[in-house]
Amino acid sequence: MNIIEFDPSDEQMVKAIMRIPAFTPLGEGRLKEVMKMVTIRDYKKRETVIKQGEFDQCMFFLMKGKLSVQVDDVEVNIIKDANTVFGEMGVIDTLPRSATVLVRQPSRCLALDISFIDRLEGTSKLAVQAFFYKMFYEVLVQRLRETNGRIADLDMQKAVMENIDLE
Repeated sequence: MNIIEFDPSDEQMVKAIMRIPAFTPLGEGRLKEVMKMVTIRDYKKRETVIKQGEFDQCMFFLMKGKLSVQVDDVEVNIIKDANTVFGEMGVIDTLPRSATVLVRQPSRCLALDISFIDRLEGTSKLAVQAFFYKMFYEVLVQRLRETNGRIADLDMQKAVMENIDLE
């Protein structure tokens, strides 16, 4: 993995980060505060981004590439869409990572160490907390909808299999 510290004077990098919908609502001042806690991480194929069972306070945004999400060495999801948020569950509940994220194709991720919020004060702290809470619930609602769709598909497959067994 190659780590690139965020440089606020790098206009190309700022524009790339501003394309991440999650950061659009932040004003320029607050974005610069948040960006102080950001690193850009370039990963090679087969590298580990997140390891199941470990603790950390980072959440990630895929900028480019393709990642495999695995639970107990079984692939459960593929992350390939730019700007996809991942790793937020460990930040929300502070429990060990529930999955491993491996690199399938060379990838670039924005890593945000969320522990910086503890160092903020006053209205800045409240605004940044509100921003992240909103982002978290939007991500979780989206994942819940996807999960509900998968459950419905499995129920349909089960019903089809049960009908086959009856004949």
